[in-house]
Amino acid sequence: MSAPRSAGHRPAAPRLDHHTLEKYENVWFGIAVIMSVLLFVTVLASFLSGTAPSLSGEGGHHITGVKNGRLDPGNFAATPFATPGLRHNADGSYEAFVIARAFQFEPAVLKVPVGQPVTIHVTSADVLHGYFIEGTNINATAIPGQVSSFTTTFRRPGTLNLVCNEYCGTGHHNMVSSVKVDVQEP
Repeated sequence: MSAPRSAGHRPAAPRLDHHTLEKYENVWFGIAVIMSVLLFVTVLASFLSGTAPSLSGEGGHHITGVKNGRLDPGNFAATPFATPGLRHNADGSYEAFVIARAFQFEPAVLKVPVGQPVTIHVTSADVLHGYFIEGTNINATAIPGQVSSFTTTFRRPGTLNLVCNEYCGTGHHNMVSSVKVDVQEP
């Protein structure tokens, strides 16, 4: 005859002893070894097959004075950033060059055509800035010495607010500009 059990008594869970823990550690160690071997084999196969990304850093920008997406922020004169604004290239494409510096964007108002792809190149002359056009998904970072580029098409005419969304100093809250989307004249 067994003794009566109290209402709150539950059977004790099996205790994890050293041998049980060692078994789990060995399983996890085996999984980690298998994952490491698979990673190594995958990377090796990628390099041998030529599908690995280029590590040379070549390419990227066609902009004069910009190499591998980098430029000298103290020498904008040797780049198209010397005259910020929109350009209509000979091949019919549009490019805009924008500089963010000390609580302002250059140009103060960027005028772009409606319905035409525009490649916007943004850089910073001093510190880290943000380049966010309200009402769009355009959100880039302007980094001193680097060029951020993206292509977009503005579908409707109007004026969009452009703000810096990276804290850049005491005048950050005044760093507001605009993008004016106009109907292109024939």
